[in-house]
Amino acid sequence: MAATPPSCAERSDLGVVWALVRRLNALGPGVRRDLIIGLILEGVAVALGVIGPLALKALIDALSQPPVSSPVTLGLALVFVGAWAGGSLLSTGRLLYSTRVIDTLSADLAAAALAGELPRVAASHDGDSGRTLGLIERLPFSLLVVVDGLIWRSLPLALQILASLWVIAGLIPASYAAGLFVTLAGYAVLSWWGAVRHRSHAHLANLAAGAVSQGLGDVLRNARRIVLNGTLTSEVGGIRAGIGQKAVANVKMMRSLVQMALVQYGWLGLGVVGLLVAGAGDVGAGRLSVGAFIMLETYALRLALPLSGIGFLLSQSAGAIANIRDVLSLCRGEVEMGEVVPVRLGAAAVELREVSFHYAGTTAGIECVSVGIPAGAFAVIVGPNGSGKSTLAQIMAGVFSPAQGQVVIGGVDLAQVDVHARFRHVLYVPQFITFLNRTLRDNALYPPTTTTEADLIALLAQWRFYEAGREMDFATPVGELGERLSGGQIQKLELARVTGIKVPVLILDESTSALDPMSEARILSDLRQSFEGRSTVVMVTHRLRLAQTADCVLFMTAGRLEAYGRHHELIETVPAYAGLWVREEE
Repeated sequence: MAATPPSCAERSDLGVVWALVRRLNALGPGVRRDLIIGLILEGVAVALGVIGPLALKALIDALSQPPVSSPVTLGLALVFVGAWAGGSLLSTGRLLYSTRVIDTLSADLAAAALAGELPRVAASHDGDSGRTLGLIERLPFSLLVVVDGLIWRSLPLALQILASLWVIAGLIPASYAAGLFVTLAGYAVLSWWGAVRHRSHAHLANLAAGAVSQGLGDVLRNARRIVLNGTLTSEVGGIRAGIGQKAVANVKMMRSLVQMALVQYGWLGLGVVGLLVAGAGDVGAGRLSVGAFIMLETYALRLALPLSGIGFLLSQSAGAIANIRDVLSLCRGEVEMGEVVPVRLGAAAVELREVSFHYAGTTAGIECVSVGIPAGAFAVIVGPNGSGKSTLAQIMAGVFSPAQGQVVIGGVDLAQVDVHARFRHVLYVPQFITFLNRTLRDNALYPPTTTTEADLIALLAQWRFYEAGREMDFATPVGELGERLSGGQIQKLELARVTGIKVPVLILDESTSALDPMSEARILSDLRQSFEGRSTVVMVTHRLRLAQTADCVLFMTAGRLEAYGRHHELIETVPAYAGLWVREEE
């Protein structure tokens, strides 16, 4: 697999902004066109923002020097009003293009985050519980703050400030331009200092918001467990407490914001007042015209207001950047598909070479397992609860990556196969099967199955998916995770889908545990006939009759492969294996 791209590494605030700029540039000609049009509109708006106060000065000067020419004053008034209104109109029109850019970027980042996170969640022992959902839900607003607020407005505002200072220095004493520059530069420095200081509070608030999203997702997914066990009050109380912690974090963040605003606006107010007092004194002394004074005041206010907005955005952007940084971190798995490893048709041998695996923070797992399963065999993995059967099955399937050792499928090291392409070599069916909240048809025909709807209906009828006489309606919604179906129906539907998949190795992890004995026997017989010669089938089970009919048995105890062979051999030579079936029968 390809290495983690640098764009997804942990980075500073500037690094996050730069990563967004690079991503915008890579989104294609349509986005670049919208960027260019938006920048042109904003550039014209900046020019009008510089022209407006200049036209106002000329108008005031014309009015204060008789004789007053009506056409001239009218023209200057129209220029001033047109520049002011036109700049605002163009800035608003630019939102059409910036919104499209942000929506495209949001979709791209969300897709990249999902592509990187879904394999991790699939291989995780504890899932996600809503954290990723919360991050992606907050992403559009965060991008609006950072892209539209910071990236898009900062450069035009900087150009407007420079152009305005150049005009001021050319028409009135340069000391005013210098004073305005010091005021604005000081404000920018204080804003940046405040944003850096504010970042830690915003990070804690973002963590608290994520914890609330995670908690809500957890209780909503487990509503039945909560209600049926009488823990509704305590669980709702826990969510309320989490929201309270989020509120405390938000209060601390806003207190930091208020403190920052006091410093920012205090400095800005003192600077503007100082300029206006000095200008008023020069007007009284005849060293400055009224028009020049009005122009200075207009420029000061014209620049102070958007700069105030930038300062506010800087303070708000701390939380937004933290959210975007978290989303970018999910892109760690966003890799280009490597070279596809050819898959040989037909059943493949499975070989584990000194494989070990441990769950994070525990000693549970698999210790140095070496075993070979012949191509085309029907193998079962048995053992007491907690012995590592499912873990071993998931390692064989490439769901878990071993800490050491190799898993070889048909002569191919599974570690060298891209995670997105492993299903071509080995397919894993878990015990707890979940369905997408779609129809029976959508789930039954879910890729990579090649079976037809007609074949599925016929097979499910043989397997008594519904009671006799009830027609199969493939348009029926299955509900979230398939909860409208019984456990047996879920397993029947999934196993029927699997019959249409051509794969060298099929691993069933207690995938018939919800079936009654007669249904299980019928379905497994059909599966063995269906996959005979085309797939190696490995099954985790607690059923004695399956071990008796298997080509080979893997007996696990305490994370180790205790024994391997045929059932009749193990029952005679391995006391622990014989004892397992005595306990099962009891």
